Amino acid sequence: MFKEFSDPIHQFIKANSCEIRLIDSPYLQRLRFIKQLGITYLVFPSAQHSRFEHSLGTMELASRIYNSLGLKDEKLHSIYRLAGLLHDVGHTPFSHTTEVFLGDRSHENIGEKLLLEGELGNMLRGCGYSYEDLELLCSLSFRKDSGPLPKIITGEFGADRMDYLQRDAYFCGTSYGFFDYPRLLSHLQLVKGLKCVHMSALRALESFVLGRYFMYSQVYFHKVVRILNIHLRELMLNLTEKGLLQPHEVHRKTDADILSLIMNNLSEEDVRRLLGREHYRQVFSTHKRDDFEYVRGRILEKYEEELLRFDVAEKRVLDEDIYLWDGHELKSLKEVSSIVGSLKDIEIYRVYAHPNHVSEVREFVGHLS
Repeated sequence: MFKEFSDPIHQFIKANSCEIRLIDSPYLQRLRFIKQLGITYLVFPSAQHSRFEHSLGTMELASRIYNSLGLKDEKLHSIYRLAGLLHDVGHTPFSHTTEVFLGDRSHENIGEKLLLEGELGNMLRGCGYSYEDLELLCSLSFRKDSGPLPKIITGEFGADRMDYLQRDAYFCGTSYGFFDYPRLLSHLQLVKGLKCVHMSALRALESFVLGRYFMYSQVYFHKVVRILNIHLRELMLNLTEKGLLQPHEVHRKTDADILSLIMNNLSEEDVRRLLGREHYRQVFSTHKRDDFEYVRGRILEKYEEELLRFDVAEKRVLDEDIYLWDGHELKSLKEVSSIVGSLKDIEIYRVYAHPNHVSEVREFVGHLS
């Protein structure tokens, strides 16, 4: 038995009976109520998509990548699909913004525990998967090292990243994250056990890397998105200090659970910062850490720390190398592409000030230079 889901990115996503059992479980259904980009919708209003549809999309892309690589093992194919479906099952509300409340754990740790020790594992064993299959599934979903198997879910251009870039761009109303992914898929190859791209799809691969680069610089690292995330973490910390939110239960909550607590205190300043557009405003921004540290030191000599917020946003152009195959040898993308090779890692250092002191602090910072 199969079920089809309509999807704006992939058109139709098919799920088999075992996958449907997982999708219908409370663990996957919870992801319907966790926004993919947290509170980014307060800046990009249509960014209302959830971890749920991203999980379906990652499963679909994992399947397409597997087939593009020419792999034939049907059991392994099904495990890769499940790895794509379940890779975000342990996410906290508002996605990465609140993962700090997990302490020394991560959403990957939570997901792995749900699979190996929880009800999800029992459901999969009921579908005929062994404990060894579940360990492999966890390795493909949650761990950076997939062993001798190709990185289809994780990695620099795995199903996870390929889906969220297109999905985020679509729902944010930007064009940065779009790339020719059908061409990229059709030119994937497995050479010496390594997932790579044929040289003839170089432009599609460059478009993918540039799309990710601009999504970070223009959307994920948007100055208002960043300060709102800071305010959200502070607000949730206040909730935990008041005993209204238990850190060890955060991974079971949804965005709505947290918002319901927040909405009960609309008159409080930390809530108005987030929902009343009374957030701190940017007064200084630079790409140079030394300049940032100098300004931060001087500004703290004059103003109380409570009136200021500091933010460091950093992202490498590539987290790991991508290789191209020219029919004879593997070559690094950075070596082959002058476009990618010329990109600098993203570094944005910002100072924000309380809205009542913005003009004063901005003037002070102006005199420092």
